[in-house]
Amino acid sequence: MHCWLLFHRELRRGVPEAAEVFRFQQSAAQAGIRLDVLNPRDFELIVDSTEGWSAVYQGRKLAKPDLIIPRTGSETSYFTLAVLRHFERQGIAMVNSPAAVEAVADKLQTLQILSGAGIPIPKTILGKFPVDVGVIERELGFPVVVKTLRGTRGNGVLLCANREQFNDLANLLDGAQSGTDFIFQQYVQASHGRDVRVLVINGRAVAAMERRSTDGSFKSNISLGGVGTAFEPPPDMAELAVRVANVLGLDVAGVDILLDSNGYRICEANSSPGFQGLEKACHISVPDAIFSAMRDRLGLPTSVRRRSSWQTFFAGLATQSPCVWTVAHP
Repeated sequence: MHCWLLFHRELRRGVPEAAEVFRFQQSAAQAGIRLDVLNPRDFELIVDSTEGWSAVYQGRKLAKPDLIIPRTGSETSYFTLAVLRHFERQGIAMVNSPAAVEAVADKLQTLQILSGAGIPIPKTILGKFPVDVGVIERELGFPVVVKTLRGTRGNGVLLCANREQFNDLANLLDGAQSGTDFIFQQYVQASHGRDVRVLVINGRAVAAMERRSTDGSFKSNISLGGVGTAFEPPPDMAELAVRVANVLGLDVAGVDILLDSNGYRICEANSSPGFQGLEKACHISVPDAIFSAMRDRLGLPTSVRRRSSWQTFFAGLATQSPCVWTVAHP
């Protein structure tokens, strides 16, 4: 199998999301998969109705891959979407599709799609200037969550405890008028500092972890110091995560679920979820799971592979803390 992984940052240690790319490289090498890591900005996008396959990268033509894995998430630019659409129209399988990547890059669009499908979400208002504090207080109450539409890894999210704090923030936003769009969202008290990340691959919930903050913050992101532990969700939670991925058209999704007092609410979904914390908590290889699922979907033969250090590690832990389970979409 020949794969491209599209990554928009410099590939070096310490760069956000680079660790996941290194894991894909490690898994591909062990599986006998050819994996090329490419920056979408380095493609020359040439659209010509007289040509068949067209891929020019840093001045040279590339052979057609079997699969493209975008790892640009909520930071996916218009240029990257154009590149993805170009190759999608040329028949290349993708995990995930450009339409799905675009839909979940915008938090409000994600929530609009989910609410239209009857999936529970926190009540949300799109911010506008000047901010009408009365509307926020009437519709959402306080505390209230404030988010940028394209934040990632927990950045661009804060909690306003009361009207006074919100007034200060509103005045700051009104004065800045920076062009950054915000949403205001209902605060789910029962899930303060706690949520569940469910990994869905090809219509199956394959692993989950509970994330908790360690400093009293309402945010539980691992990237912000939260801790993750293996979690076996009830069937209705697993089925909800699968349904979210299906509604959003995601082959691979990290679905973040808030624990409400009378059920669940979907916080967000990610098209290229970080998985360092999930692998550590659940003792699975996420790239292996993705490659295996996509190989099956594409009907490609399984390569003979040697046992990797990760497989050895997981095998040693398998009897201690099993965490891998599957819930198929009905």
